[in-house]
Amino acid sequence: MGVICDRIKHRRGQRLTLIFLLFISAMVAAQNDSIKLRNNDLLVGEIKTMNKSVLTFKTAYSDKDFKIDFNDVVSISTSELCVIYLTDRSQISGRLKSFSPGNVRIINTEGVASESAIREIIRIEGIDEKFWSRFTGALDVGFNLSKANNNRQLTYAGNLKYSSDKWNAKFDFNVLYSKRDDTDRIERKTMTLASQRYLKQWYLSGDVSYLQSTELGIKNRITPAAGVGRLLVVTPKLYWIVGTGLTYNIEDFFDTELNKQSLELQLLTQFDMFNFEDWNFTTKVLGYPSLSEKGRFRLDYSFVLKYDLPLDFYIKAELTLNYDNQPAIQGNYTDYVFSSGFGWELK
Repeated sequence: MGVICDRIKHRRGQRLTLIFLLFISAMVAAQNDSIKLRNNDLLVGEIKTMNKSVLTFKTAYSDKDFKIDFNDVVSISTSELCVIYLTDRSQISGRLKSFSPGNVRIINTEGVASESAIREIIRIEGIDEKFWSRFTGALDVGFNLSKANNNRQLTYAGNLKYSSDKWNAKFDFNVLYSKRDDTDRIERKTMTLASQRYLKQWYLSGDVSYLQSTELGIKNRITPAAGVGRLLVVTPKLYWIVGTGLTYNIEDFFDTELNKQSLELQLLTQFDMFNFEDWNFTTKVLGYPSLSEKGRFRLDYSFVLKYDLPLDFYIKAELTLNYDNQPAIQGNYTDYVFSSGFGWELK
């Protein structure tokens, strides 16, 4: 009788082992992206994204995604279609297959393979993700209070981004409210909705921006624009772009007699540095020489310095400046806001 029980237990053990192996095999089949690191660790799972030299990797045996320094990756292979961005400013939709340490083949959607060094990859994005997973964003708030003149100042800013294989779109806003006992309330609001269509090292752009500034006497300034640009420098840690286009400037002032519309040339340059020990820096200059108002020139400048904290939190310092050599209020040529805040990113 004891022998029979032992045989039954043995068979049950074999069945459980078989079920476990089938379960593991199914998970591996469903998640068969792989990477190999400098220390010879091999990870099998799902590559979610790689941006700013940080690879986000999901495995079946971990509740949280791994954040891996892409500089430590010596071999990488993907099973699903993704968009691969390279340092030569090109982008390819396809799959990655390593064939030697530090080198990969990129097999595009037509089955044509090209070879590249892993160090030439600056970004990887899946193109078969769900629609909502293509969105990222951030929100931060700052508040200042002082006893002198009962000074109170509130700032808040944020952005929402959408990325696909060919298109990028971004909405961002920055709002300031300031009140003191000895002055009128000060308000400043900026909003921008911008999109870009990439064509290798070139891109087409379209955007609409909004400004309200009591300092400049502007009740509403709406400026739709369209243009073209080029990526001059792209590396895993920085990029530099330039662009040009046309802007139609629609301005409503608090003094309604000054309301006007004009056509302007748009000149742009933007420089981004990221993933320098959790530091990120962006600076942007937009110049607007007028084509319909003689001698008028406007300039918008911004810089953002951000430090990443754990759990997707961050602290940030930001400066935005607007200049107009023909302002509505004589003498008020510039309006600027410097703010600092604490925020959280949606990734």
